Order: sequence, then C-alpha cells, then structure tokens
Amino acid sequence: MTALDPRTTALVAIDLQQGIVANQLAPHSADDVVRRTKALAGTFRAAGAPVVWVHVGFAKGEAPSVNVDQPSLPADGLPAEFTKLVDGLKEDGDITVLKRHWGAFTGTDLDCAGAA
Repeated sequence: MTALDPRTTALVAIDLQQGIVANQLAPHSADDVVRRTKALAGTFRAAGAPVVWVHVGFAKGEAPSVNVDQPSLPADGLPAEFTKLVDGLKEDGDITVLKRHWGAFTGTDLDCAGAA
C-alpha cells in the first residue's frame, strides 16, 4: 500500500452537496459515496492531513455551460439548499472552497497558477 505523508497530502472531496447527491448516481449510490468519503475524511484528520470540501454555486444567470454529457444543474438558478454540503461531512478545521464552474481547481482558492 502506498504511504502518504500527511504534511504533503490532502483529501479534496468535490460536489458532495445537497443538490448533487440528490441525483441518481452510478456506479455507486450517493449514500455509499458520502459514507466512504466521510470515513476517508476521518482517516485524513486523524493523520493530521487537511480535508477540503469543494462545492459549486452560482447566482441566476451565472451558470456554467450546460454543454456537457449529462446536464445536472438547473438553468434557472439554484434552489436554496443546493450548494449546502451534506450534513455531517464538514468538521471544525476543514477547508471549504466554492467553485463557480465545472472545474474545482482553475479559478478557485485551489488554483496554484500564481504560486511561486
């Protein structure tokens, strides 16, 4: 098994929010993905490694392109709870990142383009 150094490793979990996990998911159910990710997050925290939760959100008229394989975002804006992370995932000390398009890294706080 690969050994990961908690000083240089982080868990980055993307789109585990109310509006995404409410969809029919495959090959694993949303409940299974949430349960497994929650367990991973506990392991990372215990090792002293950061846990980062990335979720998508945008205002009406700011939606990312729906020119994708399977559109899943409502074109007329998001319901109130859409961007909220699934209950029980985020704990004190975890990092939250909001993305406003499909990618979790470009244009978010995870973007390292300007890092030295």
